[in-house]
Amino acid sequence: MAENMSAIGILAEAAMSFDIQTVPKNVLSSAKRCLIDVCGVTIAGSKSDSARLLRKTAAETYGLGNCNIVGTSQRINPSGAAFVNATAAHALDFDDNCYAGIVHGSAVVFPAVLAVAQELGLDGSQLLLGFLTGLEVEFALAKALTNSIYDKGWWTTSVLGAIGSTAGVAKVVGLNLEMTKNALSLAAVGTGATRALRGTSAKHFYSGRAAELGVFASNAAKQGVTGPINVFEDRLGVPQLLNDEIFHSNKLETLGTEYGLIDPGVDIKKYPVCYASHAAVDAVKEIVDVEGIHASDVAFVNCTVPPIVASNLTYHMPKNASEAQFSLHFAIASVLLYGGISLQHLKDNVFLTEEVKSLISKVKMTVGDVPKHVRSSHKICPEWGYVEIISKSGARNLAFVGSALGSASRPLSERALRSKFIECLQYGKFEGSSTRLYDKLRDVEFVNNTQELFC
Repeated sequence: MAENMSAIGILAEAAMSFDIQTVPKNVLSSAKRCLIDVCGVTIAGSKSDSARLLRKTAAETYGLGNCNIVGTSQRINPSGAAFVNATAAHALDFDDNCYAGIVHGSAVVFPAVLAVAQELGLDGSQLLLGFLTGLEVEFALAKALTNSIYDKGWWTTSVLGAIGSTAGVAKVVGLNLEMTKNALSLAAVGTGATRALRGTSAKHFYSGRAAELGVFASNAAKQGVTGPINVFEDRLGVPQLLNDEIFHSNKLETLGTEYGLIDPGVDIKKYPVCYASHAAVDAVKEIVDVEGIHASDVAFVNCTVPPIVASNLTYHMPKNASEAQFSLHFAIASVLLYGGISLQHLKDNVFLTEEVKSLISKVKMTVGDVPKHVRSSHKICPEWGYVEIISKSGARNLAFVGSALGSASRPLSERALRSKFIECLQYGKFEGSSTRLYDKLRDVEFVNNTQELFC
């Protein structure tokens, strides 16, 4: 690469160079696990109130086409499909997470590349390659910006997801180098949402807009529309305005030789709530399972968490399901009462019961440091949890979880992934065979036409 090549130029060249024949098998396997998972949560999410409302909005905005609105029998044009499916993919907050940027990568990239692959009648290997390309570009850019951009309040799923979806679409449609650079710069210069959107439908809306932008920017670049190729170097560029000039461009140079899907890897959620709560939830479950504690025995629950967890889980007494997904208090109450958190527990008649409210009032969240006695003996991720349950008898039980089950360092088993997928399809009232769809996605590179993926 040229010494003074722009960041956009590096990203574009790397995106064009990805080849499914040379991508390591473990990377392809990780991408397929993400693809299976995001399809499942999209089908489930399609039945959410938020997805239904945004789907109705889309019907009034976009034209007809041959792209699936996943989870329904409807079809729409590529931009509309990218938007609608991305809103559904993130609607239940059950989609995957990556600590490179703290992004929900698959929920944005997959709907965009699926839309254009179906529009063009491409095969599953092209879909998989576009999906992988988009994720890797997004993760590499996230490493260059560091997680400080998230800490400053930007919702990186939108900021970085738009660029990832654009890279994936550019790969699928076969844009040349100049077109790819322009598409990426168009996406980079105009994207963004703030983390103030948590607990509302805006979170799902901006997932959709980030996916839609990937399709629109690529189409615009194909028509000859240009963007600022120096968008990361300009004095008014992305790092300068959004990230206090923090940008480690050297992190881009390993794109295609090192893979974000492996390092730091992708976390596939076990529970349909914000991932910030999962480690503390696992700690509660560990205590309950080992000590045999019942909800009726609990006097208090004290949770020590890092600042990032507290900044995301801001609803201490949620009033609706969306707020409940960003409530550590609800998540812990649910585990104490039901032994876990499922999609069924997010219904109003479940999480608003007096039993749940009573348990919620017993949970206290405190920001603190990792306990000294575990610092060298645990795999510690940014969203760890340290829990103390005090029973009515005065007994005190402690558990620390540095990395939640489902994280890249503690991945879900194939059986657990399949079980989650089937649960999602049942919740989404999928009319086809869940086993058949799972098998198609597991071997997606052998699907002849992506238009037939959900048939």
